[in-house]
Amino acid sequence: MSPVSVFLRFGLRAATVVFLAFVFAATGVVPLRAQDAVDFHLDLDTGGHRAFVKDIAFTPDGQFLVSASDDKTIRVWDWQSGVSLRTIRGQIGPGQEGKIFAVDVSPDGTTIAAGGWFGPSAGDSPPYGDVRLFDVRSGRLVAVLKGNPWVVYDVAFSPDGQRIAAAGQEGFVYLWQMDAAGAWQPETRLDGDSLRIEKIAFAAGGTRLVAITADYGLRLWDLAGMNPMEMPESGMLEDVPLRGLAVSPDGSLFATGADDGQVQIWRADDGSLAETLPPRGFSVGSLTFAEAGGLLVISCGYRCAGRFDQVLWRLGEGEEAAYAGHDDTVWASAASPDGTLVATAGGSRKEIRVWNPATGDTVAELKGIGGPVMAVGVLPDGSSIAWGEEDPCPALPACPERQGSLSNVMPLPGEGRFFERPRATTDVDGFQRAVHAREGFSLAATASEGSVVPNDVLEIRDGGRMIGRIAADASSGFLHSAFTLLSDGRSLVTGGSDGTLTLHDRETGGFATTLDDSHSGEIHAMAEAPGAGLLVTGSDDQTLKLWNLKTRKLVATMFFAAGDFIIWVPQGYYYSSPDGDALVGWHVNQGRDSEARFVRARQLKQYLFSPEIVRRALILADAETAVRELRGVDTELDRLLGRKPPEFQVRVVEAETPREGFVSVEITGAGEAGASVSEFTVLSNDRRIDGFETRAVTGGEADRIIIEVPVQAGENELSIAGLNEFGYLTERSVKAIGRLRETERAAGTLFVVAIGVEDYPFLPQACGGRSCNLSYPVDDAAEFVRLVDQRTRPLFRKMKTLVFANADALAETKAARETSLFVDAMEPESDVILDEIEDFLGQAGPDDTTIIFVAGHGINIDEDYYFIPTDGRQRAPDRWQRSSLVGWDTIQRAVERAKGRRLMLVDTCHAANSFNPRLEKDAEDARIIVFSATAANNTAAELPELGHGVFTYSLLQGMKGGADPTGEGVRLLALADFIDREVRRLTASRQAPEYYISRVDNFVVAKP
Repeated sequence: MSPVSVFLRFGLRAATVVFLAFVFAATGVVPLRAQDAVDFHLDLDTGGHRAFVKDIAFTPDGQFLVSASDDKTIRVWDWQSGVSLRTIRGQIGPGQEGKIFAVDVSPDGTTIAAGGWFGPSAGDSPPYGDVRLFDVRSGRLVAVLKGNPWVVYDVAFSPDGQRIAAAGQEGFVYLWQMDAAGAWQPETRLDGDSLRIEKIAFAAGGTRLVAITADYGLRLWDLAGMNPMEMPESGMLEDVPLRGLAVSPDGSLFATGADDGQVQIWRADDGSLAETLPPRGFSVGSLTFAEAGGLLVISCGYRCAGRFDQVLWRLGEGEEAAYAGHDDTVWASAASPDGTLVATAGGSRKEIRVWNPATGDTVAELKGIGGPVMAVGVLPDGSSIAWGEEDPCPALPACPERQGSLSNVMPLPGEGRFFERPRATTDVDGFQRAVHAREGFSLAATASEGSVVPNDVLEIRDGGRMIGRIAADASSGFLHSAFTLLSDGRSLVTGGSDGTLTLHDRETGGFATTLDDSHSGEIHAMAEAPGAGLLVTGSDDQTLKLWNLKTRKLVATMFFAAGDFIIWVPQGYYYSSPDGDALVGWHVNQGRDSEARFVRARQLKQYLFSPEIVRRALILADAETAVRELRGVDTELDRLLGRKPPEFQVRVVEAETPREGFVSVEITGAGEAGASVSEFTVLSNDRRIDGFETRAVTGGEADRIIIEVPVQAGENELSIAGLNEFGYLTERSVKAIGRLRETERAAGTLFVVAIGVEDYPFLPQACGGRSCNLSYPVDDAAEFVRLVDQRTRPLFRKMKTLVFANADALAETKAARETSLFVDAMEPESDVILDEIEDFLGQAGPDDTTIIFVAGHGINIDEDYYFIPTDGRQRAPDRWQRSSLVGWDTIQRAVERAKGRRLMLVDTCHAANSFNPRLEKDAEDARIIVFSATAANNTAAELPELGHGVFTYSLLQGMKGGADPTGEGVRLLALADFIDREVRRLTASRQAPEYYISRVDNFVVAKP
């Protein structure tokens, strides 16, 4: 559970800060201009917020929700579909810079006003309080309102949309007014007699302005003369921080909520007290009026005692119900324009829930795919990490001494060992956790005098005697949310609520250093691998980080969720699951007065997808050295992010009437980013489509084209990728319904490529000191081709084959003796394979199907994977002659060029770290279906009694009918399931196939 947010978002300026005069820029508004300098920050985008959601607002038509977060983003949600339509980003920097604390939407629904920490994270040189105005539809920054020097905690539009108010750390309310030309001009400022204003709101039709403070109660102004109004009954609130403020829909009432649980309802016209609610047992986080103002929703922000219900109070009647959708604190809420729905933001996953106060039903849940990392562990030698997401103390505000449960494990790569997939497990014996007592020393968190936070001080004891105290402050994350003693006997590490990691001297508590590239959210757990000199940390920002304690540098960051993962090093190189690289990218600043760009990792895949760099970084515990080893001097990321990716939008044009079997797709905006799209690639379900027609559209938008794409009957997911001259790839997807009779679709041609290599005459000792010769790849390839001819070819008009196999071994196969399929078979030598395969696969059209079967040896060299042909050679025992090998990228490119449906069956031996890390990623991105014999770190087995490799034997048995329980034909998914079960059975689970099947029809592979 995250400690109280109220102490995380707040003004850090001390009371001794000298008063700064109210000075607007000459124009009041700084015009937008292009910036020459560009800097960037790596960021995770899971489709939802990853830090405290500080404010939310419905658009006036109720169709969308706008949310602001400590993760430095604004999201515009189509809440009915649960989709984040766009993410709005401004200038950000390290630490606090760029956090967004407040948003409001203009009454006409066109503009978002945003306030937050919009200046450097450290120091006392304002401005921090610029108000940014964004266009709702495009997300573009349209104006910046200057004048407020310090951090802004709330912004508000007046009901008529003619004023904007902003207030925060300085204790003044700043007002801007729209002039006759539609530009915003500074109007005045109002003195809140405070060092920190928490919330502001217009009331009474815009004639009143309310402000609540953290240090001096409540303020109310009559805006007709900009005069403060007397509120005698508000004196009781002067000594308690106020956190919640809400105005009724008709503007006649406003409600306030305090840290001590007081909730009052006031009349806006004269400031008199209308109603006092019974004290809440918690700190009020947020207030919202619903049901035309007759219902007040009260949210808990702190001291919730394990209950996070949203209390419903019927005005004049009392408490009537509660909504229990969240599992943690809530700091933002809003009611729909008609008052029938309420949105609340909070919980451990920082979700937004839209719910019906009349019934208590949840209508929508808006969140990303990840969850906070609440526990971490690591083996002493650093060979494996573990983590968990379960809160160890949901009923407490904090419990840094408790260790959460571990539920997931991932072995890390080592010499001779590649990555393995993360897996759920309860077997976590031997994993190191945070150490709170060692060699007579102990650590314990406590509260300083007068603090309501139970862990803002860390006490160091030696044999029970306190020898040091570390008081958390703004530079160290406000509180101690996780800590550990290190095995060096001299140091300790503590983590704060803002993600800061600091090292201290164990004997005195003296500060040593802050670790750069820390987390962006509260640190919940940490663990040391003493034998490897590594530290693992887990955070509310949903990531794990691995640190080298000797160099005190970040080695890698990891994110795991919903079957996807990505691991990246600070230089930007990454390894991910097929869709994992859509979750990480670079926030590219374009100046303080311009919106930022966001470039996803997958847009730069061809440059930055490097499993081997990530692997070497983890082995060496040093990302910089790994990059130098494999890439030399590295300036790739700086060069790439100085360019702009192609930006475009796509939609199905229903009004267009293409010929039957086609749909019309409109592409717009491709030229606006200043980088033209040199090439479009279209995928429809599992097929690559090159046979689409393109035509420009006259009239209307100049930057608009229509493409006509052939589709199948029923639903088609169309993926359109644009590649520009800088190597940037941008992808957009739409769904379309194909209306055509299935019988009208041509059966197409079946293209079959089979490669079987078992003779390696030039490698007598290259496989662990033994010959690399294999026993069954040629039998595997030959029998596969024969069976495809019998069972699959009848489904097509005709079949074309390209076979590479060792001639002597092929002649001895039963398949070659019984059929004439192999008269044109060629020797599997590197030049022959490279010359023939690309031309052959280039013949496949959009109605055709291509199957590639590969059996033999593979090898990794640096970042690349190679298939070893029969003439493969080594220059030395540890050095391969690359010209004698077949680069997997060559095979992959040839398969990608083949149109229509593509299926790859790979039975290459993965012994000695021979693993194709690009196969999974490239195949998934290109919608190529892949069946692979085994995962990394496992060997594909051959069993003499089967006469085949285990994978191929199971494949053949499945095609012969083992995977056809209904007798209607062998379908793709049934075949995958059969192979998986058979391989595991035959090898006693020592081998397990892997499959890459995405958005594909479950088509028939073999006839009955």
